[in-house]
Amino acid sequence: MKKVVFLTIILTLVAVFGGYHVIKATGEYPFCGSCHEWDGAIAQTNLADPIHGGSNPKGLGAKCTDCHLPHDSLANYIFTKAKNGIAEGITTLTGDPDKKDWIANREYARKNYTFDSSCLNCHADIVKTSDANATRQILPVNSLPEEIATLSEAGRMHIKYLEFKGTGDEMKCTDCHKNVGHKELGKMLIEQKHRIANSWDEWENMYQESRKNK
Repeated sequence: MKKVVFLTIILTLVAVFGGYHVIKATGEYPFCGSCHEWDGAIAQTNLADPIHGGSNPKGLGAKCTDCHLPHDSLANYIFTKAKNGIAEGITTLTGDPDKKDWIANREYARKNYTFDSSCLNCHADIVKTSDANATRQILPVNSLPEEIATLSEAGRMHIKYLEFKGTGDEMKCTDCHKNVGHKELGKMLIEQKHRIANSWDEWENMYQESRKNK
């Protein structure tokens, strides 16, 4: 009996710590890039972002999985990670990046692959406000108009966010913070789709490529 208990404890520890390291390793840039190999330029816009990306002057950058997986529960995190990983792997193996509408995909990804629980995992204090050393809850949604008027514009918008939560008018963080996490992503996607030649040789190469694709 003691051997069974001891073996169970060992296997549990291996599963817990091993599982933790597997989840951590599969959430870093190199692993994500193994399936998201089409998204190299998109990843560069994240690395260039001075707030959430690799260019943050304080070194506090968010990883792919910090934003693009839910953080409301471990079960949902692992399930979504596995589901998205399989789907992305199939897309990479069978799809054609040249035929993908990257600009339209940006809006789709914003709606389906960003999660409020991810934002609030780091930004839980958006529903709080501070006075000197005291921190209190932000004004309740049923506050008087004159009380709400004392808040900043962001504070008033966050009250609306809380007020609409769970209703048909529910908002997502990215409804307002559309460009978060990727510096000039839209500009990069448009320039990539509508390339402009900077020299005669480059124009000639682009022309030959267009003839091959016809």
